[in-house]
Amino acid sequence: MGFIDRIKNISRANKTAKMEKESNEITVFNMRVGDIVSIEEVDYEVKGILKFNDHGWRWTEYKLKDSRKTYWLSVEEDDEVEICLYREVVAIITEAPRVYEYKGVTYYMQEGSDAKVEYVEGQVNAVKGEEVDYYEYSDEDGENLLSLEIWNGEVEMAIGREIEDYNVVIYPKS
Repeated sequence: MGFIDRIKNISRANKTAKMEKESNEITVFNMRVGDIVSIEEVDYEVKGILKFNDHGWRWTEYKLKDSRKTYWLSVEEDDEVEICLYREVVAIITEAPRVYEYKGVTYYMQEGSDAKVEYVEGQVNAVKGEEVDYYEYSDEDGENLLSLEIWNGEVEMAIGREIEDYNVVIYPKS
């Protein structure tokens, strides 16, 4: 083997190592139960993961816990990555209206459909293959978000907002 061949082999080995490192990198798309995620300098532990499929449209929701409350981090990629942080609230409705007022904020339905759960891990109350009707709302400015999910007639509601990806830091479990 000549000198040039050795250089090529070293270069290939370096590329392979770099690709393996990148594929092992933890991102908002592949967090695991037990990881710690810091969002705007507040730490949460990933307690559960749900992956959904709405007729080919896929997204992931992570169940997060801080010291007191439960949150959901919704992650999807359309033309760009969209990350939203929701806090569970008590649902006082039984169906999805087009317009809904909650704590002085008027929310307008942006989309609604049904999805199937494709993946379940950790402390979540869902099973693979289960279906959910979901409805996404925002206020007039798009600053405040409201999510409504109907699971076998049971309504779950959460309020939230969009998070910039640079405000998310992931600390993988060891």
